[in-house]
Amino acid sequence: MKKAILTLLAVVLVVSMFVGCGSSANPESAAPASDGGSTTEPEAKVIKVGYYGISPNSGFFKELYENIKAACDERGWEIEEVFTDYDPQKMRAAYDQFKLKECDVIIDANAVQDVIRPFAEEALADGIPYLSLWVALDEPMYTFGTSNAGMGKAVGTFIGERVNEEWGGEVDGIILVGTFDSAPAITERLTTAVPAFEEVTGHKVDNVIQIAAVSGDTAKTYQLVSTALTTNPGHLVIFCQTDDIANATFSAVEDAGRSEDVMGTGSDCIEIALEYFKRQVDSNNMTCPWRGSIYLNTKRYAPMILDLCQSIIDGTATEYAVEPEVEIGSIYNLYEVFPNLK
Repeated sequence: MKKAILTLLAVVLVVSMFVGCGSSANPESAAPASDGGSTTEPEAKVIKVGYYGISPNSGFFKELYENIKAACDERGWEIEEVFTDYDPQKMRAAYDQFKLKECDVIIDANAVQDVIRPFAEEALADGIPYLSLWVALDEPMYTFGTSNAGMGKAVGTFIGERVNEEWGGEVDGIILVGTFDSAPAITERLTTAVPAFEEVTGHKVDNVIQIAAVSGDTAKTYQLVSTALTTNPGHLVIFCQTDDIANATFSAVEDAGRSEDVMGTGSDCIEIALEYFKRQVDSNNMTCPWRGSIYLNTKRYAPMILDLCQSIIDGTATEYAVEPEVEIGSIYNLYEVFPNLK
């Protein structure tokens, strides 16, 4: 009996040795199965943007906010928006809110330097990345946007070329319609149009008239322009600060029967401008007074703005001021720039 037990144990030991050798020859078969995804990388940090601007209802700034928000959503970024309408007290509350919520970057679209600068300087001291839109700040603060001077040069060149072709490069006067009293800094986009126009046409214009429009008061703009038209005969060029101002201005021009001897521009390519351009193009009226408008392509700008924000956060930004090229939407390129209007 004892011999039989010893023999059985010997057999078991031999079998165990063979099983062990088989396992060691193929170590993968003894290892736990892997699903290939057991190694997890840390999740990317979600960028939190503090955004404050003038209003969600105003033409250009409405589109700007909507496209920035859409770009944030596409990247999975969070956006905390507050609309402050130039009000320093509202901006103070918004800034403190962004700071409390530990926003990674603040985007300021209030567009007035005196209002923006104190908060940009405070953010610099607090170590919070701060990007101003369409207001030039000193280094090391960051700015994105076409300058008013750049916009003025673009419309001055654009209309100058039309005047060369249609009127032999000469005009009897230039009218600038903008917020010369309430927001004079922005009117640089009008005053810089004059030297650009003169350079293209090769003619100095002595009769330059400034009309102080009030933002939102289109009836007053209409009346002021109507009065100026009665005292300024001949060929006139009119540069308008916004499309709302342009709409009132060129309505006055048409009602005065001056469509054939006036041409000019607006700014922002908002819906009312595009509707006007479409009517003229579709009726083949290429001598209408309102020829074009500065096109600040917010859909194109939004991802550029976020790219700049990311580089500021990462510390890899190479420029403090980024100025995209100015585009002009007009009766001459309407369906190229806005194919959806066809």
